[in-house]
Amino acid sequence: MVISVLPPTHVSAETAHTIDGYPYGRKTCFKRYWLETNGNKGVRLVTQTSNPKRNQDWNNAPKASTYSEISGALYIDENGHVQWQGLSSHCDASKARAFLNTFGTNAANYNKLAQFVADKEAIQVEYEKDGKPSHGTPEFCRAFARGLKAAQGKPATPQ
Repeated sequence: MVISVLPPTHVSAETAHTIDGYPYGRKTCFKRYWLETNGNKGVRLVTQTSNPKRNQDWNNAPKASTYSEISGALYIDENGHVQWQGLSSHCDASKARAFLNTFGTNAANYNKLAQFVADKEAIQVEYEKDGKPSHGTPEFCRAFARGLKAAQGKPATPQ
């Protein structure tokens, strides 16, 4: 899949990525895309179409997606359509690394994303070292804590 990643500058209606020729009934209109960031909730896609019946003014209400906790990015897919992908904290280390490798510094909240990936990978190493203990067990909690400390550069406590 070949994609073109958009820069992380599309953060408001004024700086949105805008396309022309979006279908609106039998007419066409403009459509704009941007990523909205909320420090407590994460990142989400917001879109808005113009109204061709009213001189292409931005009268139509913006439509917002669900928040992704960690990061998000806009890209243009192989068909030329604007898409977005978000990353939540429920993914595994390999998916987080793939997201970082694909979008890199073009992802929203890049610093948070990079730290999240490092934490996930360190936790995964400790988890596998302990023989993949079940969630919620004391062994899992210890592996999680050791991995988090390793990612933050803190000395690990004895087991």
